[in-house]
Amino acid sequence: MPVEIDTATMWTLSPDRRSIRLTLPPLPVASAPSPLKVALDFEASTVDEMIDRLTVLRAHMLATPPKPSRRN
Repeated sequence: MPVEIDTATMWTLSPDRRSIRLTLPPLPVASAPSPLKVALDFEASTVDEMIDRLTVLRAHMLATPPKPSRRN
Protein backbone atom coordinates (compact mmCIF):
# COMPACT_ATOMS: atom_id res chain seq x y z
CA MET A 1 0.00 0.00 0.00
CA PRO A 2 1.61 3.30 -1.08
CA VAL A 3 2.06 5.85 1.68
CA GLU A 4 2.70 9.57 1.35
CA ILE A 5 5.35 10.77 3.81
CA ASP A 6 7.61 13.76 4.20
CA THR A 7 11.22 12.51 4.05
CA ALA A 8 12.34 15.43 6.24
CA THR A 9 10.29 14.03 9.12
CA MET A 10 10.82 10.39 8.18
CA TRP A 11 14.60 10.63 8.67
CA THR A 12 15.96 12.61 11.65
CA LEU A 13 19.34 13.07 13.27
CA SER A 14 19.54 12.26 16.98
CA PRO A 15 20.34 15.11 19.39
CA ASP A 16 23.78 13.60 20.12
CA ARG A 17 24.41 13.31 16.34
CA ARG A 18 25.41 9.63 16.71
CA SER A 19 22.47 8.00 14.98
CA ILE A 20 19.75 8.51 12.41
CA ARG A 21 16.12 7.61 13.18
CA LEU A 22 13.75 6.24 10.56
CA THR A 23 10.14 6.77 11.63
CA LEU A 24 7.52 5.00 9.56
CA PRO A 25 3.93 6.18 9.32
CA PRO A 26 1.51 4.24 11.55
CA LEU A 27 0.98 0.84 9.96
CA PRO A 28 -2.44 -0.81 10.24
CA VAL A 29 -2.39 -4.43 11.43
CA ALA A 30 -5.57 -6.46 11.00
CA SER A 31 -5.46 -8.12 14.42
CA ALA A 32 -4.35 -5.03 16.38
CA PRO A 33 -6.73 -2.40 17.79
CA SER A 34 -4.39 0.46 16.89
CA PRO A 35 -1.78 1.00 14.13
CA LEU A 36 1.77 -0.21 14.71
CA LYS A 37 4.31 2.57 15.28
CA VAL A 38 7.84 1.79 14.10
CA ALA A 39 11.03 3.81 14.69
CA LEU A 40 14.47 2.41 13.88
CA ASP A 41 17.80 3.93 14.92
CA PHE A 42 20.88 3.40 12.73
CA GLU A 43 24.48 4.17 13.65
CA ALA A 44 26.81 5.89 11.18
CA SER A 45 28.47 2.72 9.85
CA THR A 46 25.08 1.18 9.10
CA VAL A 47 23.99 4.36 7.30
CA ASP A 48 27.16 4.15 5.18
CA GLU A 49 26.39 0.53 4.27
CA MET A 50 22.80 1.42 3.42
CA ILE A 51 23.93 4.25 1.13
CA ASP A 52 26.38 1.91 -0.64
CA ARG A 53 23.72 -0.75 -1.16
CA LEU A 54 21.09 1.74 -2.30
CA THR A 55 23.57 3.21 -4.80
CA VAL A 56 24.09 -0.24 -6.33
CA LEU A 57 20.36 -0.95 -6.46
CA ARG A 58 19.64 2.48 -7.95
CA ALA A 59 22.15 1.81 -10.72
CA HIS A 60 20.25 -1.38 -11.55
CA MET A 61 17.01 0.61 -11.81
CA LEU A 62 18.39 2.78 -14.60
CA ALA A 63 17.79 1.76 -18.19
CA THR A 64 20.53 -0.41 -19.58
CA PRO A 65 22.76 1.50 -21.98
CA PRO A 66 22.65 0.49 -25.64
CA LYS A 67 25.26 -2.02 -26.71
CA PRO A 68 28.16 -0.40 -28.54
CA SER A 69 28.10 -0.72 -32.30
CA ARG A 70 30.35 -3.35 -33.74
CA ARG A 71 33.83 -2.16 -34.59
CA ASN A 72 35.85 -3.51 -37.49
